[in-house]
Amino acid sequence: MIDHPYRHFIPTRIVLTLCALLLAAPIAAQSDESLPPPHLGYGIHIGPHLNAPPEMIHELGMDWVKVYDAGQVDDYAAFRVLYRMDLDWPDDWAYFRSEVARRTRELVQRGVDAIEIHNEPNLALEWPRGPNAWEYVQMLRVAYEQIKAIDPNVIVVSGGLAPTLTTPDRSAINDLDFAREMLENGAAQYFDAFGYHPYGFNQPPEADPYEHELTFRRAERIHDLLVAYDAGDKPIWMTEFGWLRDPSEAGANCAESPAFSGFDWLRVPLSVQADYTVRAFAYADRNWPWAGPMFLWNLNWQLYENDYEDPCSHLRWFSLLNADGTPTATYYAVAAMPHRYSLYLPRLEARPVVPEGQVTIPINREGQWIYTIAAFCPRVVTVGEFEVINTGWPAALNVTLEPQSVPIAGMPQVFVSTDQARVGDRVTLYTDVSATAPGEYLLVVDMQAVYGDRPISGHARLLLRVENSPVNCQ
Repeated sequence: MIDHPYRHFIPTRIVLTLCALLLAAPIAAQSDESLPPPHLGYGIHIGPHLNAPPEMIHELGMDWVKVYDAGQVDDYAAFRVLYRMDLDWPDDWAYFRSEVARRTRELVQRGVDAIEIHNEPNLALEWPRGPNAWEYVQMLRVAYEQIKAIDPNVIVVSGGLAPTLTTPDRSAINDLDFAREMLENGAAQYFDAFGYHPYGFNQPPEADPYEHELTFRRAERIHDLLVAYDAGDKPIWMTEFGWLRDPSEAGANCAESPAFSGFDWLRVPLSVQADYTVRAFAYADRNWPWAGPMFLWNLNWQLYENDYEDPCSHLRWFSLLNADGTPTATYYAVAAMPHRYSLYLPRLEARPVVPEGQVTIPINREGQWIYTIAAFCPRVVTVGEFEVINTGWPAALNVTLEPQSVPIAGMPQVFVSTDQARVGDRVTLYTDVSATAPGEYLLVVDMQAVYGDRPISGHARLLLRVENSPVNCQ
């Protein structure tokens, strides 16, 4: 490993206090009671072959790291680890399977929590055969199956797509088009979380993704695609994101350098990089309940020797450290910002299925869907269908369903089509109102599962309106 000590790493309590004062507006906004339950993870990229002291990661408030070398995993036992597994298109699929299985066994033994399958496959730079969504899905499928066979608890993340527009030579494919082709080829079956790289380019994090093609909020358009392809319950992990710092502020003349010139239009002042980064975390926390861990690019690319990474390489100028190892203003801002950590547990919910020919299902303010039925229907009737979904930490769960019928004369009795289901299964709800007087009744089905040694529960709730009119008696 390259020996590059963090020579000027010092306690930062005083600086953090100043940053908290400077960033008071986003902190106040983020603490609003209207925030959804905590759902983010806070992650940082660690350069391959570089040493990054765990105390630095702690001070940044990160609970995740993303690494590229299996040997690095051991250094971060106190954190959750995402490992990027780079893969080549196989000439021998049997060897490919055995190699993915071998690498997975090693990673599981070291304690990896999640594996990202390749990187930016919509770029020829990362997919030399030329970007091809169908090919990528085939490789993703085989890798997913091998990983889950070794350890079903490892979270599989699809390779983070680069936000880009299609170039004339097709060396880059529009990420929205590539994601759509992935989904059309069945990719949603083969990832637990969708990987994406919502870089901010030269726009603030709140910039409208429909007014500006390339901006942080482009992730919302990816989420819209997942919803359109019935994969909206899959979280999106921001496996890279950030803003590019202006090298000239550090005395580096990179404007004419081939290593930087193509990225010159992206640069922002260091103070803006710090501000945008904090605002991006806050925006995702408030507005993206479907977002999982966010991995800031990067901690320490500045620490590579010049003969390994060009001094003007754009990769360096996303770093939270200076070339001498001292923290930047962005480092201090991230350390000072609020962190609302997810519990990383699944969350069971019921999503009502819209009947064929019907546009929507009536839902009241409490989020219960409503079904109207005639009093004294002579037999058990169907009153709805719901899908068992997991809106929390992605996990394959076996779910026990238990209708909560009240053993009192005149109350509607509740039944379900199955007492065992898995996430993604549809369950039909039935009731018997043959002895029920007109009125409103809440039908409840308890959902129970176990994740590791933790019980997970949820409920399906339907408000039943029983009326003196001949409606909905089959």
